[in-house]
Amino acid sequence: DIARSLAQQYWDARAEFSFGVPTGTLTEIIGRAQKLETRPVVISDSGDNPTGGGTGDRADALAEFLRLKVGDVVVAGIADRPATEACYKAGVGKDLPLKVGGTLDPTRSKPVDVSAKVVFLAQADQPAERQAVVQVEGVTLVLTARRRPFHRVEDFTSLGLDPKRFKIVVVKAGYLVPEIEAIANPNLMALTDGSVNQDIENLPSRYRVPTYPWVKDLRWEPMTLVGKR
Repeated sequence: DIARSLAQQYWDARAEFSFGVPTGTLTEIIGRAQKLETRPVVISDSGDNPTGGGTGDRADALAEFLRLKVGDVVVAGIADRPATEACYKAGVGKDLPLKVGGTLDPTRSKPVDVSAKVVFLAQADQPAERQAVVQVEGVTLVLTARRRPFHRVEDFTSLGLDPKRFKIVVVKAGYLVPEIEAIANPNLMALTDGSVNQDIENLPSRYRVPTYPWVKDLRWEPMTLVGKR
């Protein structure tokens, strides 16, 4: 029947799946971005995508850029209300020590200790809407009081940032919406850790029965089940 035929077609094509953009580990993707002569290279921090269920508080990308001493980067953003509030308390132009990340999921998200300079504070009616832009060595970092995506160019320009002037732009997303995709030159996807880690094949399998993709040569045939409703 049609349902079984469709299921079989999906199954037969399982090995042909791709994300549609180049993927790799965070370190691999940063290295690839550095070698490109184009800009802005937009990197998707896919494992911590807040619109897909990620906490949005992971600082892995920030930590790796600092470790590799890569500059001309904007990371947008990291949800960290305490760090955001500290920036508002300090004020624009002030330097302060910050512990960034790991406030929403302290069990899995590791914070990063940095020395930051506050360069922009967004006007906000409510504390939950506050956003701060800080400079941490060569990285321009957006801190937010709550989880949120950066899907539009306006999300950057409203904070005094032009994403097109940076060599590398990092957003916590599984895919790019058309507006950001239009400026990506190109888009690279980092298969990062997080609640929505897309590197399925390398996740520990907790299923008791054989499951693809952990079992490559798994044999399976679709069955049609008809409900009573």
